[in-house]
Amino acid sequence: MAVKYYIDKFQSIRADRSNGHVKPHKICLLFAVIDLIEQGIITQNKIIFSEQLKASFTSYFEPLKQGNDKDTPHLPFYHLQSSNFWHLDIKPEYQKEFDKLKSASNATMLCFVNFAYIDDELFDYLKSSITRGVLKDALTHNLGDLEAQYMRWASSIGKSDKTIKNYIGALKGSIPNWLKGSGLATGSLMSISSHATYSQVTEKIMQIEEFKAKNKKGNGMYSAAIKSYSAFLDNITQTTLNNDLETIIKDEATTATDKATLVKTRLGQGKFRSDLINYWHGCALTGYRNTDFLIASHIRPWSVSNDKERLDPNNGILLLANIDKAFDGGYITFNDKGKVLISDSLDDHKVLGIGVDMAISLNNEHQNYLAYHREMIFKN
Repeated sequence: MAVKYYIDKFQSIRADRSNGHVKPHKICLLFAVIDLIEQGIITQNKIIFSEQLKASFTSYFEPLKQGNDKDTPHLPFYHLQSSNFWHLDIKPEYQKEFDKLKSASNATMLCFVNFAYIDDELFDYLKSSITRGVLKDALTHNLGDLEAQYMRWASSIGKSDKTIKNYIGALKGSIPNWLKGSGLATGSLMSISSHATYSQVTEKIMQIEEFKAKNKKGNGMYSAAIKSYSAFLDNITQTTLNNDLETIIKDEATTATDKATLVKTRLGQGKFRSDLINYWHGCALTGYRNTDFLIASHIRPWSVSNDKERLDPNNGILLLANIDKAFDGGYITFNDKGKVLISDSLDDHKVLGIGVDMAISLNNEHQNYLAYHREMIFKN
């Protein structure tokens, strides 16, 4: 089959809409499979329901879930069969029992399955860096209204309803209207689901003189809107994460053992995460102890750290997911005594459960990392 066939298939995944919204389970599982292929973890057309697959699924599912959506990767592992490119290899002794299944509501059904596999042609397309990106972009078409997704995401990092409304108005109306005479005619910027395409388009937009003048007059609101939607697309497609993992894998100077350690650390797993849990015993800011909800994050970002700093638990902080987003985005930081500092760019810190009197407990080894975060990341 031509790649166009699978693009069409990926753009028309039959997602569950029973609760009035698109459930992202199938899309998230396919995102996870693509990532494991890209990372060289899946090398043959055999998709095992492994801890790595489940962890990757969760990393996509968390920012996309709505309402009572549950982290149940076994459901799409079964139900993707309806796509006609996803197949299950059933253990012969369980074939009759499996044939009687009408749903996969119970994860024990995986005992009947050796592995999943996809069409061989599709597997070849996903191994190629050229066609893999196109197919991954095609999956985002199933996420429903990107504007609604963006609104939920922006709200989750503390943007006020007024700011979100202004950003959407700029991305859908003001900025496209300025482009009509520029040779960069386009519709709503929020109709773009590909992070790569969006980056190419907006890089050109921000060089247009009329945009520069309007943005200056608007105190940078229009460039802020562009950057905000870019961060949203990066979040749902995990572009930055995938680029970091690809860099690790292609580094010929790093041993296979060290690569495995760095990959686990970048994914927020392995010894780095365990070290942070042992140190903080819960969310560093709130004290919340259920580790299923906590993110192991770097203080000095991965992209500007060396391998030693990437593995150093003193360069890590354990936070609830919504607070982690605010910290990574530079909306909050901490002074050298551990007191939280809140950026003026964070419209409603109380929605995130962040209070002005809150603080974390620091040791001396945290100080240099946090000094970098205050200087380079914090939106002061």
